[in-house]
Amino acid sequence: MRYLSRIKVYEKVEANKDAKKIYIFCEGEQTEINYFKYFQGFSSNINIIPIPNDNGKSDPLKLKENAELLFFGNTTTSSKFKLSIEYNDEVWFVIDTDKWNEGNKIQQLKDFCKANNTIENRWFWAQSNPCFELWLYYHFHETKPIETDVAQCASFKEYLNSKVKGGFDARSMPIEIQSAMTNSLTNFETENDQPKLFSTEVHNLGQIIIPFVADQLAKAKGML
Repeated sequence: MRYLSRIKVYEKVEANKDAKKIYIFCEGEQTEINYFKYFQGFSSNINIIPIPNDNGKSDPLKLKENAELLFFGNTTTSSKFKLSIEYNDEVWFVIDTDKWNEGNKIQQLKDFCKANNTIENRWFWAQSNPCFELWLYYHFHETKPIETDVAQCASFKEYLNSKVKGGFDARSMPIEIQSAMTNSLTNFETENDQPKLFSTEVHNLGQIIIPFVADQLAKAKGML
């Protein structure tokens, strides 16, 4: 199937001033950011705001610290963002398992989200095992990766490029997010309250985004 780049599908629409906002703190500076930017401008009723790591500080606790600064400020810096209760604004952390499942960093981030998940603040996380690229893999594959095949590659990103012709293109391929939802949920398993290998929780975030963009996605797919 030939995929049209996002810009060729149709023009973006501006988010309403009262649109629901989803702030997404990402470990990476490109892959996750470019993926979520694809959905910006699909609907006037949702404003998706991906936020890259701060100067390479990408571990879960550094993402938490950056979020605290931006939403709560500190003694020298005022907060930059504020969540709207009326429009159910949310904050999400998109994190990997592979590098950070040591030192209790992931659990500390989860505990922070749980402690701050109130009527006034809605904080969540989406953990992928081993990494975000697994979510991209599920856009085109119905079954889990074969562990021995993954082990033959230098990284999961290399494996993804071998399984998606030409590599995953964030300018067009996020259009398959509904397939990714189905495939991710079908293959999702947990162990010790964390995703098992080749499971990802990004479908939880997808479930929030898709209802706002479903009609536009259907129109765009009709152009393929």
